[in-house]
Amino acid sequence: MSQSLLPLRFIDSLSISYGATDPVLRDKRLYPYFYQTVLDDTMYYEALVALLKRFQWNWGGIITSDDDSGQRELQELRKLFSGIPRSAHVLKKKTLIFLKSWSFPEELAHYNEDDAPANCSLVFTTHMFNIPKMLKYFRAVQLSDRPFDMILEEIWMLVFHCFSKNEVKNVLISEVYKLTLHNCSGEERFVNHFYFPTDTTPYQVLMAVRIMAYVFHDLNSILNKKEDRNDAITYDYRYKMPKGRCNNPCQAGSRKVITEGYHICCYDCSPCPEGEFTNTTDSDNCERCPDHEWPNKAKNQCVPRDYEFLSYETDVVALVFSTISILLSLITVFIIGIFILFRNIPIVRANNRNLSFILLNSLMFSLLCVFFFIGRPVDITCMLRQIFYGVFFTVAVSSVLAKTIIVCIAFKATRPDSSWRKCVGVKLPYTVVLVCSSIQILNAVIWLSLSPPYQEYNLDYPGKIIIQCNEGSVLAFYLMLGYMGFLAAVSFVLAFLVRTLPDIYNEAKYITFSMLVFCSVWICAIPAYLSSTGKHMVTVEIFAILASGGGILGCMFLPKCYIILIKSEMNSKGQSKQTFNPHKN
Repeated sequence: MSQSLLPLRFIDSLSISYGATDPVLRDKRLYPYFYQTVLDDTMYYEALVALLKRFQWNWGGIITSDDDSGQRELQELRKLFSGIPRSAHVLKKKTLIFLKSWSFPEELAHYNEDDAPANCSLVFTTHMFNIPKMLKYFRAVQLSDRPFDMILEEIWMLVFHCFSKNEVKNVLISEVYKLTLHNCSGEERFVNHFYFPTDTTPYQVLMAVRIMAYVFHDLNSILNKKEDRNDAITYDYRYKMPKGRCNNPCQAGSRKVITEGYHICCYDCSPCPEGEFTNTTDSDNCERCPDHEWPNKAKNQCVPRDYEFLSYETDVVALVFSTISILLSLITVFIIGIFILFRNIPIVRANNRNLSFILLNSLMFSLLCVFFFIGRPVDITCMLRQIFYGVFFTVAVSSVLAKTIIVCIAFKATRPDSSWRKCVGVKLPYTVVLVCSSIQILNAVIWLSLSPPYQEYNLDYPGKIIIQCNEGSVLAFYLMLGYMGFLAAVSFVLAFLVRTLPDIYNEAKYITFSMLVFCSVWICAIPAYLSSTGKHMVTVEIFAILASGGGILGCMFLPKCYIILIKSEMNSKGQSKQTFNPHKN
């Protein structure tokens, strides 16, 4: 038997049945690897027809199940019955003829007449075989020889009504099977309890198992021989071991997806969705990882998420920004030193030198605010970085606005009868700086009181946790930026209007360029800021701070330092006479 099965090409699965008799199983298109150790029902149909011909019966009824299988039986029997010759023989009593699959006492009891079992009933049976040593085995088995065999213990409880050591099992068996259990010696035997002289099922099962064992043994021998020749990797697909399934199991990291087909047990495998995992094979569903974890690449386990923020250790741009901030701050200190050293020359005294000192110091602190943006955010740095930058930069822009107003008023007040001369005074520029800065400070106080910025963990992105600052009140944040932009725009417009006034030390040109740089930087930065996330958003804001601060520093003060240090002849008395300076301080 095993040799006859060896040439078969086992590709997907192999089934050997000891009891299935449905004729549809013969369809090799649907069941190419299904083999039976018993005859199917078609053989019984032919035997039934032969029996009817033998007794010359011509009247009969067909009893079938109300399903597809029953319909097939009905069609097959009708086709076979059509060839039976008719005769006048008729029985007064009904004679039932059962197939082997219907030959059970509980089924025969349903067919009765006059409250008595149906008479003259016939049953088809198969040839009975004895299994060698089976009776000897059942007579010799004892529970005392196998005390840890749980299945045997339960059989002992059902057959001999013995107590188990497991109290839960005792209660369960007693209630379900309505048995009264008692203590047993353990020496009970299956002398008269298990013996099947009229049942062919054990022999059919044994034959099916033996056939399968022989086939597997021979296939393993073939594979072992190929491995001995060191070419097991290249063996032909027809020698693969048979598998009792129509598809490979879904590996960990994927889940089963039911598809339409011949068999409902067949399915496809689909990778787990993003953020989910499974560490078992043939999983029906995937599970979500905890909030602070994320599936690995194979999606078969959860691993800690990576933390993302602008860090000195992992981001080179953080070191670049820090270096630029320190460099610009040192340049600012250097300019402050030059202005203190040359505080009495005309170019320093032009347009109020005290405002220049206020502007330079506020710029320096604004540039140093960059360090609040770098590193892991915490609540205190989230609150301080926007507030400090907003206030210091507002003071700087307010100082620029005050300088612009001085230039405008100064040239309007050159005529003796001009009403603008009343506006010229020492208090005007300081009033402008104080009032404009106070509005921003008030916004900051309200912001910190009602909805201050705070640290938050953003879990919306796969595989990482973005540690960022939540601005608290988005309205207050954009009011801060908008107010600085408004002051810069006013300064730009006023400076642009007086840029052509004749004066060698006229700061209107410098203010125009510096505010143009400031406005251009922030107009470009705000859309980039809104479209970025995490450390990229912080990077955009730092760039805007350094670029706008450096622009003001370069456009307003580097030309003056160039004149002071290199073109000192432009500070001569003759040149200075062209300068209009309404204030001596």
